Amino acid sequence: MSIHRLVKYLFTVLILVSYIGLVLFSISSNKEALQKNSYWDWYRNYVSQSSKGTFVNTGTQEDPVALSESQGYGMLITLLAAQKGYTKEDQFMRLFHYYKANRISEQNTLMKWQQKKSSNGWSSVDQNNATDGDLDIAYALIQADKLWPDSFEQYGLAAQQLLASIKAHNYSEKTGLLTVGNWATVDSKAETMIRTSDMIPHYFETFAAYTKDPFWTKLEAHTTKALTQMSQQTSTGLLPDFAWVTASSITPLKPNEIAGKNDGDYAYNAARVPLRLADSDKPEVKKTLDKMLMFFEKQPVIYGGYTLKGKPLVKNQSNSFSAPILYATKGDKNFSNLYASQRWIFNYAIVGKDYYGDTLKVLVLLKLY
Repeated sequence: MSIHRLVKYLFTVLILVSYIGLVLFSISSNKEALQKNSYWDWYRNYVSQSSKGTFVNTGTQEDPVALSESQGYGMLITLLAAQKGYTKEDQFMRLFHYYKANRISEQNTLMKWQQKKSSNGWSSVDQNNATDGDLDIAYALIQADKLWPDSFEQYGLAAQQLLASIKAHNYSEKTGLLTVGNWATVDSKAETMIRTSDMIPHYFETFAAYTKDPFWTKLEAHTTKALTQMSQQTSTGLLPDFAWVTASSITPLKPNEIAGKNDGDYAYNAARVPLRLADSDKPEVKKTLDKMLMFFEKQPVIYGGYTLKGKPLVKNQSNSFSAPILYATKGDKNFSNLYASQRWIFNYAIVGKDYYGDTLKVLVLLKLY
């Protein structure tokens, strides 16, 4: 090869490499801008100030409502945004302060599940917790301890205390699983009820490593077994919002037994299950997840809820259902079409009208890239 042709060849390669670099940089920049802008849109629309910190408002500006569920999501989202440099510890700290101000007690550090306006001002409706919210708060605190290990807020200590409270007040010896809240643990019937979105093997593995307590490893094993059992009961692999557990069976709730007409369907609680299972590296968990995803892969449109037999509950799409599925299919070539189809959720701006859907969308977006 002549010197002239060699120089020409090298120049062409340089141009090609530069072009690819610019394309990759552009893609990366666009993803970063989408994440950052979406986080701040979500923050402006849903995070509200109080005298004791900030909370994620699930109600309206006129009638705000705080939930331990939304506080957990808010702490997870803010932690992820801080990891990426989109915000600072101060934003997380204010959410943490609100959690601390609304714990059941200094000894029982579960968060009271709901606060709203009343004749006594802003206050909690009762002294009960909802297990799903406290699980997310505990996980967020562990990650905060890793991100800000020298913080005077002592996130690690708070995580240890909260996990001890979950173990003491949200666990059933009858089922070997978590109950839906402390109020259920002390009721002989309600104690045998489970919420499938409380079943998070990856969390329990993280809690076990953090606390060195074998309780969480045992809970992970029991949870994985229960997930497998429920998955095998239907051809769709869909899980119900709630189920009853006995020594020999797991049975979906009937309509209106606890929360509403869809208690035994794949509805707004179970919608989170793909997100809850996606971070586990256990083969049994992946099998349960993949069976659900194979059902969704066959659907021309993913609607906002299904019976366990696969009949749509409604005829509209929903961020709340599509966002968890999108995250669960990330990087899996077997579900690349399903992944692509669920990216529709990023086509719509956050305008403060859908707390649950917008929050799951932003959580997934920050976890995706």
